[in-house]
Amino acid sequence: MTDTLCIILNGAGTTGAELSGLQNYLKKEFPNWFIYYPHNMPGVFVGDYFPKTRISDFNRFINETIDMMKQPFKKVYLIGYSLGAATASIVASKTDKVNKMVLVAPIVKNPRFKKFFKGLATNLSHKENLTKVQRLFYREFLRRFSHVPKTHVWTLQRYFYYTKLVIKPTQAKILLVETLHDEMTNTKSLDWLSQKLGSEEIERYPVNSSHFLFFDRNIRKQVHHKIAMFLKEES
Repeated sequence: MTDTLCIILNGAGTTGAELSGLQNYLKKEFPNWFIYYPHNMPGVFVGDYFPKTRISDFNRFINETIDMMKQPFKKVYLIGYSLGAATASIVASKTDKVNKMVLVAPIVKNPRFKKFFKGLATNLSHKENLTKVQRLFYREFLRRFSHVPKTHVWTLQRYFYYTKLVIKPTQAKILLVETLHDEMTNTKSLDWLSQKLGSEEIERYPVNSSHFLFFDRNIRKQVHHKIAMFLKEES
């Protein structure tokens, strides 16, 4: 049986496909690891449907994730993107099983939705600067969220408040991937997160991209490589 568990947690508002490339990359780099990517964490789309989620749903998912770590793994690595980074931070705050944690474009406070949607609209108005994949994603993202009930989004807002209350210092070694042109978060919130986690080993890794860095081919390859090298390093 493998002695290393690596868990990947995706963000809200997508189907989780944005991290499938990272999963495949890590499988090739570390064929003997158990790399678990559930895709079905709370706050994600199921096809065109965005189901209503309660805090208890997030807690159930968090507890199930921690239970998985109780297997006889010598090392446990946790990767979270966007809202998944908030969930990863909660998991690491509730257990000492996590050896390393990667937080990519983490959202841990109320996201700036107005700036976010304004940024998406601006990007679409300058299509010549976008790849085909980015154009398709932005249009699809706006289409889906135009049909999401406000009460469903309000639950996510409550989850951010819950996150701020629960996160506490962890002994895990942390890589924090900071997107310099992020539409959803800012440097101050990342400073706050670093302080709350209190780890003696936090590496801030800036990348010249937006919150949707995994849809930028060059940045995606760069970040995949950086994450793999961070996980490969001896603790």
